[in-house]
Amino acid sequence: MQKIWKKKKGFTLIELMIVIAIIAILASILVPNFMRARASGQLTACKANLKNQGTALEMYSIDSHGRYPTTLGGLSSDYLRKLPTCPATDLEYGYEGQSVPDVYTVFCSGSNAHSAVGLTTGYPQYNSVQGLMSKP
Repeated sequence: MQKIWKKKKGFTLIELMIVIAIIAILASILVPNFMRARASGQLTACKANLKNQGTALEMYSIDSHGRYPTTLGGLSSDYLRKLPTCPATDLEYGYEGQSVPDVYTVFCSGSNAHSAVGLTTGYPQYNSVQGLMSKP
């Protein structure tokens, strides 16, 4: 009498292990690229925030006879809806203002995303003399 073998449906252990290995290799290639792209996007948002704050500071200066504020707190009510924070760390931007000569510098105090794209802490920054600066 002849036995009829029924073909079982499913995957063997070897086939499953190969599929898992391929997925792991693809993930190890793609994850660093996604992290770098995310950091680059956060850096772009950070630069846009700095430019917006610089524009608000210049509007304040026009209304205040060429003087800049001593803190960023004065901008939030009339010139900005709210003070932006760094998209990478949710920290407020640093601000340094001087009255003689009347200049300012707004800088990013976070370093999480910026270290991934090669910037040091305190950069990017926006100042009244040079505008947006990305590197020292």
